[in-house]
Amino acid sequence: KQWYQRRVRGAEAVEVVSYDFSDVAGSSVVVNRTIERFGRLDYMVLNQVAYPLGPFLAVKYMQDPAYVEKIFRVNLFSNIELALHAIPHLESSQGHMFVTSSVFGDVPVNYSWALYCASKHALNGFFYSLQQELLAKQSPVSLTVGNLGLIRTPDMEAVWQDEPIPVSLIAGHMDTAAQGMLNCYSTRSRTWTYPPGPNHFITLLWNYFPWYHEVVIANDGPAGYQDIVERYKDKVDLSKQRRFSEGYNEGS
Repeated sequence: KQWYQRRVRGAEAVEVVSYDFSDVAGSSVVVNRTIERFGRLDYMVLNQVAYPLGPFLAVKYMQDPAYVEKIFRVNLFSNIELALHAIPHLESSQGHMFVTSSVFGDVPVNYSWALYCASKHALNGFFYSLQQELLAKQSPVSLTVGNLGLIRTPDMEAVWQDEPIPVSLIAGHMDTAAQGMLNCYSTRSRTWTYPPGPNHFITLLWNYFPWYHEVVIANDGPAGYQDIVERYKDKVDLSKQRRFSEGYNEGS
């Protein structure tokens, strides 16, 4: 809350709308409230995410079709719904849309994030296609797909503190990520990668060097799969304490 207050200080007007994006049909309220308050929409950032933790085959509630659908409602369907409602207003303002995707939407480099990776792959598939359609119809709306890796938020640093590779070596800074997302409104780039070094390196290794797939598994630690299962149980407990991805690391 304090971080948010520091960032909005000095703004002429701020409207805060709290919403659960697992309710896809009603998610357009965010766009509607913006138009009611400000009369226009210039920049839409799609940034909501549910972040399920744990190996898919080891976590029973993740295998429930209702849970899988819940993750996709937040990570994919609500983004599509918001985009559909935003595009007419963005066309009026010649505005821009930023879709927060992930390097894990390009490469599934950790089997403990299966549903997250799957939803981000789907997000990329839809919004890169939408980007092409907007260009084909010569729409005044531009769209950036953000290819983000780990970002050093307080929650992320706490949850990933016990990883074999230190988060400080591969994660980007929160303020730099936010500034980059803002800059995309001016540059109108079709994609933006941050942090660029780790993301491009991981993608290169995964796509061109099959042996890297085995390296990823080997990095789980000497105890192997069962060690990862237990480690992620601890991560889930910690995420609940911090209210990180609250309600999405437990069964219905």
